[in-house]
Amino acid sequence: MFRTAGAVFFCAVAAAAQGPAALLADPAALASPKQLQVVPSRTSSIYRAEAGQWQFNLHSYVTHFEGRFWAIWSSGRVDEDSPSQLIRYSTSADGHRWETPKILVDDPDGEDKPGRWIARGIYVQDGKLQALNAYVEGSQETPRGRESWRNLRLVRFEWNGKGWQNRGTYLDNCMNNYPPRVLDGHLFMTCRDSFAKMHTARAESTSGTGWTVTALPGAPPHDKMSEPSWYTDSQGVAHLIFRDGGRSHLLHHSLSQDGGKTWSAPVQTNYPDATSKNIAGRLSNGWYFLVNNPDPKSRDPLAISFSRDGWTFDKPRALRMNAPTQRFGGRAKTVNSFQYPHVLEKDGSLWVICSTNKEDIEISQFKIADFGLERLPERLLSTDGLLRDPLNLPEAPGRRGTVFRGEENKSGFNLHSYLAHHDGKFWAIWSSSAVGEEDPDQHILYATSKDGLNWSSAKVLVADPDGPQGPARWIARGIYVDQGKLTALGAYIESADYGKRGKAEVWKALRLMRFEWTGKGWEPKGVFADNCMNNFPPERLGAYLSLVCRDSNMTVKMALADAPGANAWKFTPLAAHPPYDKMDEPTYYATGNGEVHMIVRDNSRSGYLLRAISRDYGQTWSQPVRTNYPDATSKNFPGRLSNGWYFLINNPNPKARDPLAISFSRDGWEFSHSMAIRKNAPPRRFAGRAKGSGSMQYPHAIEHGGSLWVIYSTNKEDIEVAELPLKNLELPR
Repeated sequence: MFRTAGAVFFCAVAAAAQGPAALLADPAALASPKQLQVVPSRTSSIYRAEAGQWQFNLHSYVTHFEGRFWAIWSSGRVDEDSPSQLIRYSTSADGHRWETPKILVDDPDGEDKPGRWIARGIYVQDGKLQALNAYVEGSQETPRGRESWRNLRLVRFEWNGKGWQNRGTYLDNCMNNYPPRVLDGHLFMTCRDSFAKMHTARAESTSGTGWTVTALPGAPPHDKMSEPSWYTDSQGVAHLIFRDGGRSHLLHHSLSQDGGKTWSAPVQTNYPDATSKNIAGRLSNGWYFLVNNPDPKSRDPLAISFSRDGWTFDKPRALRMNAPTQRFGGRAKTVNSFQYPHVLEKDGSLWVICSTNKEDIEISQFKIADFGLERLPERLLSTDGLLRDPLNLPEAPGRRGTVFRGEENKSGFNLHSYLAHHDGKFWAIWSSSAVGEEDPDQHILYATSKDGLNWSSAKVLVADPDGPQGPARWIARGIYVDQGKLTALGAYIESADYGKRGKAEVWKALRLMRFEWTGKGWEPKGVFADNCMNNFPPERLGAYLSLVCRDSNMTVKMALADAPGANAWKFTPLAAHPPYDKMDEPTYYATGNGEVHMIVRDNSRSGYLLRAISRDYGQTWSQPVRTNYPDATSKNFPGRLSNGWYFLINNPNPKARDPLAISFSRDGWEFSHSMAIRKNAPPRRFAGRAKGSGSMQYPHAIEHGGSLWVIYSTNKEDIEVAELPLKNLELPR
């Protein structure tokens, strides 16, 4: 069953930048663990040992199933891993008042025989409650190099509504540490074999069959790894955090960037540990956590630290401190201690189950809000992987219409579409040229519609300034109503040399021009903002009129003005360090109290959106960070509906601008409820520079008449619109 991995060359950009050894951001933070601040909690007893009756209790796990908390643990008469050891379980409706424990599986062969059980986890899979328990004959106290656990096998039990059914061997020769979880589309867990040597186990799929078990690489003195926990960070790198059986009193760290197939050799970190079991993972708010005993001399306190990225942890706090005096002795029983934690996040709380003095099983409830963790801009999508398969998103209910259909060599390119409603009609504008994007003949067209679905013939809003051979051209930049007047914006440029970005000027003579509808035609109103390629029409942020602009070199800047006027704008560049210094086509929305979110296309092609935060109405901004929201490197559009929900429209398939999708958020921080506005685009009809085939892109949207109206370009050839009635979106109230 077991095979030894060959030499593994592991190279991760993140690992090179941060290093797996620097697990603790500031080593001084845990220099005095007994002085840590204690997090408020409510602690309850699940099982309390009594004199002469099952005085050893350890290996506790907790889950939630069918409205109840469920806990299991190993229970022995006096000593750890004694021949009498069996598995107990209990349940609770509220996590604090627990039923009298029952036996899940009894001593297999009697008190004087070698067989015994060790609890290995309780979890829900495929809607069924499962428990894993290891059957062994022998003790881990056997010196390394000799067989510790004879006849070791991991056995699965399933709850049938009345009791636990033995479902047979789950994996032979495996002492897992925590229940299996999905990693890269496969069930994954860690195992120690009968000699206590560390392995990883990866199933063929999520069904838990066809396991491949691989020895973990490692050379002395880092070859005595034990009891690891694991998690995957937002970059897709998987992390193993080990107890060191070599008693360095420091946690060890191993990495995989291929979905758990291969792992780097464990390295010693700077994170102190009492040589006990840890558990690490990720909260639903995006923060990573690590629970362990950080005092090398004692399993007191039990503490928690947090990480934004899963690489370095800080903000340590004590979960339990000042353990009670141990009541009963016994082999391998740690005095005055809290150990072997397992955690469950449920309804805004973190539940931590552990053993006190290896005698009692207790559970503590911590309100996550009490940890004082700020919101993470990296977490734009509520759940990692929610948009892993965007082409299978359900289609948003609604209707679709065609605003304009391009004609080959006449109007074959059409993009940058915008929508407004004024004077009882929908108005649309967009950029158009005969063949390709940003060709010298590019100009701006407009059309109108009474119902939003049937549109008039297109007319010219502003023509090519100097003929198809001259350098000047236009790019549509928005249409909106300002003080009762319909206003359109167009960017005038005399070049579009995108290959010169970072080296020379991209858009020569760039200036943003304003046009006003007179009732009969469009009247030029002069320069609206000099050297500004805005992305969407201006908005109010507090007392300021605001635009996000790229200047002629494509540098992103926030533009704020006390009042309209070509010379009233104050431009502030947004700072960004590589690799996120190639920001493009930013959008933004406000969430109240001066907080503004900027959502940015990442032209370094990470395949994800970037986000920056302002807390002073756009005057200053945080460094942009890569979020977990996938993106095809295209233009996005966010906003807020009249019902209070925020929305975000983009192309969430990193490989194509198909589908065009929408997600929703209650608070503007994390988005979910994703749907496809349109998917399975038709093939393009005409050739042209920078025209992808089978694409929908560059959305803009307005709310009108109880619907969200979304305008976009298909294949950069046609301008189309979708009506999404809000009542059909089934957003929770």
